[in-house]
Amino acid sequence: MTRFKYLLLCFFSIFMVDCSINEDGYFMFADFWCAVHSRDPKTVEYLIDWYFNKEFTMQYNSTVGNWTGLTPAGLITASRFNEDSADILQRKVEKQLICVDNVDVVFNTTVENMAAPSMTLQEGDHTSSHNTILVCSIYDFYPEHILVTWYLNGQEVTEGVTISEVMTNGDCTYQVHSYLECTPIPKDRVTCTVEHVSLKEPKSSYWDSSLKQSDGSFLTGGVCALLLGALILSLGLIYYRRKSSDPTFLNTL
Repeated sequence: MTRFKYLLLCFFSIFMVDCSINEDGYFMFADFWCAVHSRDPKTVEYLIDWYFNKEFTMQYNSTVGNWTGLTPAGLITASRFNEDSADILQRKVEKQLICVDNVDVVFNTTVENMAAPSMTLQEGDHTSSHNTILVCSIYDFYPEHILVTWYLNGQEVTEGVTISEVMTNGDCTYQVHSYLECTPIPKDRVTCTVEHVSLKEPKSSYWDSSLKQSDGSFLTGGVCALLLGALILSLGLIYYRRKSSDPTFLNTL
């Protein structure tokens, strides 16, 4: 889990966004960002997402080394930019200044603010089909990227799995919730595993269907014991009252 992406909004806001608008109301927006995969500067990617009137029209990728058009208009503009030697040189300089020269800053800032996730695994509401819904909730982690995987008896499960969007807690940490709909049989063991850059190894929580049955058996046994105790107490009171009305019993007291 050494790969993560960092938007250089705080450090290089002057390069982050490029906007323009003309008298006809046409609007252009460009998002400049870096994908940092490791501390090795050679692995850094510099990307520009180009929008025109809210439509994603083309993208520059330093790994590819040119612009890629995504719409008819974007294809024309990308072709012009790719033939412009000044634009090619400008993108190389931007990559060096914005991304490569700041790899350590990105990593150090992220490491200083990393927060390891906490997690819970519990049973949710049953569906109309009487399947079991398991909810794996992961809280208070940073940075945002996280991987959640489900296992049934040691085998990865993908069917019946859904996951919420990663949500901010408002304090620079995040939370996410993953759901597994399944029909467990006795002794099935379900595992929810989380991988995050803050963890040296994956973190897991477990749910065992046999434990659920044991809990039910324990509850049934407890109720039976309570009823038996109440019955014995009632018989004792009846016996005491009958003996209390016996003069011989009173004389012995």
